[in-house]
Amino acid sequence: MLRARPSHRLASAAAVVAATGAALLAGSSPAAAATCSDVDVVFARGTGETPGLGVVGGPFVRSLTGELSDRTVTSHAVDYAASSSQASAGPGATAMSAHVREVAAACPSTRFVLGGYSQGATVTDIALGIRTGTTTGTPVPAELAGRVAAVVVFGNPLGLSGRTIATASSTYGPKSKDYCNSSDSVCGSAPKTGTGGHLSYASNGSTTDGARFAAGLVRAAGTPTTPTPTPTPTPVPTTCVRDSTRDHVAADRAVSLYGRAYARGSRDSLGATSSYNVVSLQQVEGGWRLVTAC
Repeated sequence: MLRARPSHRLASAAAVVAATGAALLAGSSPAAAATCSDVDVVFARGTGETPGLGVVGGPFVRSLTGELSDRTVTSHAVDYAASSSQASAGPGATAMSAHVREVAAACPSTRFVLGGYSQGATVTDIALGIRTGTTTGTPVPAELAGRVAAVVVFGNPLGLSGRTIATASSTYGPKSKDYCNSSDSVCGSAPKTGTGGHLSYASNGSTTDGARFAAGLVRAAGTPTTPTPTPTPTPVPTTCVRDSTRDHVAADRAVSLYGRAYARGSRDSLGATSSYNVVSLQQVEGGWRLVTAC
């Protein structure tokens, strides 16, 4: 019975969001341009909202763009159903992580800010690899975690289980922030961050504060470094001489000791000093060594 309450709360909140969405919906930022940006904001809207960034994502992206006026910022609205059953969160997470993978591959210097509102926050949770117990999806690959500069969510249903991203993910927790208003039952017992209910994040300063938080982390992260390819060593020219043992000694490629010759440096034995046997010596660092043939 305890598990039934979150669904009821989420469904109720979804109805309110859907009913008031037309009045509150902010214009979505354009999708990522063909050229690479410094920062790409990937945001998932709430349940029942019209496709786009949504009533919270729009103001958040605009505020973040203003905070990072010295950088190029693009945004991407996660393409998912945002259905009232909440089952669409898993496919939404898969869509979010797929976008991150595609942009990361094409744009090695782009940093990401991930976020979501209401069910969109659940989309984000799953994309970060957090188990929510409702649905599953494909997370952002572990090797791209460092490209994600910040995570900001609003009205996260993860709070119904007493968790936040900060407590549920050791990887993304340190660079995340959950906003849960004092009268928002959708985010349950998560620490309260502002006044109002589930529809107040765009009007109570939460989106502005979240943008400042994300901008600070983006600046701290800097620009991703592309590994410098290891240069191919230039082959060192080597000298190989085929001659008699006595001539090697005469040319100082070998030394004579008690009637026997040894390659200088390596001390490889060449036989009797006076021998006319022909042997091959290859020049190496610090001297010569005996080889089969030149």
